[in-house]
This record gives sequence, structure tokens and C-alpha cells, in this order.
Amino acid sequence: MELELLKKSWDNLSERVVHLTTFNEKLVDRIIASRVMTTIDKINRLYKGFYVILAVEVIMLIAILLGNPFDFRYHIQYIPYGLLLPGVIIAFFNLRHIHTSILKLSPGNRIDEYLKSIGAIYERNKRFERWFGSTLLSIGLLVPFSFLPTKIDRVGTQSALIDTAIMVGINLVLFFAAFKLGAFKNKHRTRLEADLKEWRELKTLAEKVEG
Repeated sequence: MELELLKKSWDNLSERVVHLTTFNEKLVDRIIASRVMTTIDKINRLYKGFYVILAVEVIMLIAILLGNPFDFRYHIQYIPYGLLLPGVIIAFFNLRHIHTSILKLSPGNRIDEYLKSIGAIYERNKRFERWFGSTLLSIGLLVPFSFLPTKIDRVGTQSALIDTAIMVGINLVLFFAAFKLGAFKNKHRTRLEADLKEWRELKTLAEKVEG
């Protein structure tokens, strides 16, 4: 009799542990899913802001090429801006492609698969970002040379070259300082990767409790 009572108590305890483990797993999914969707909302707002910035840059570059606000006298002075314009347009459509790809995904019942899919989108774009960033930086360093003819007329060749070299150097310093400070890191992607890592750790812990 006592053995049967003990067995029954044990079965009840095991059943409660199973229910508790299931509850904990669902709770983990909901907490991580909530954090992930908050990050996705931030990404949506960020990308919409980028659209505006890139559109303004396109308008400004077109205005420079057509309106000549800097009184350029030679066609060669327009080269940096002529190269930047298609670069900014490409950046706009690349951003649009990434944003649309993320929006097409659905978290469903597997938040881990959702996070992996987003990570794959960013990973496929990583090589393009490096190449494109280096190209735009190189073009950006040419911009100070657009004003070289005007400076030569105003202060002479030597002073104009020194002034242009200083401007290029300042641009390089600002770029590398921003790079070191993490301005070019995708913080939201890092957050999503951390969420996936935490989800896996909590799932593993729940499985150990169940086992």
C-alpha cells in the first residue's frame, strides 16, 4: 500500500515537472520573441530613416552635377560627385533589398529559425558591404580634389596641395576613428545574434531539467 502510494506520488511529481518544463520553454520563447520583435521594429524605423538620408543625398548630388553651386570650371571636378551618385543609388536599393527580405520572414513557432534566417540575410550581404564601403571611401577622398583648381588660383599651387592633403588626412582620421568607435557595426544584428545565443542556452537548460 505504501509502495503504491509512493509510486503515485512520484508519478504526480514527474507530471508536474513535465508541465513546469513545458511552461518554462514556452515562457522562454515568448520572452525572446518579444525582444526580437522589438529589435525588428527598431530596424524598420532605422531603415526608414536611412531611406530619407539617401534620398536627400541623391537630390544634393544631382543638384551639384546640374546646378554647379561650387562654380566648377572643369569637367574633371565633377568626377567624385558623378561616381558618388550611382554609389548612393546602389546603397539605397541594397538597403531596400535587405529590408524587404527581413519583412518577408515570419517568426512562426520557431523563433530560432527566424533569427537564423535574418542572420543569413546579413551574412550574404557582408562581402558586398565591405567592398562597397571601401569603394565609397575611396571616392569620398577624391572630393577635396574637386576644389583644387579654385584653391590654386586663390593661394598658389603649393599651398593648395598642402590644404587638400590636410583635408584628405582629416577625412581618413575621422573615418578610422568612427570605425574604431563601432559606428559601422550593425548593433541590431549583434542584438539578434545575442538573442539566438541566449535562446539556445535557455533551451539547453530546460532540456537538462526535463531529462
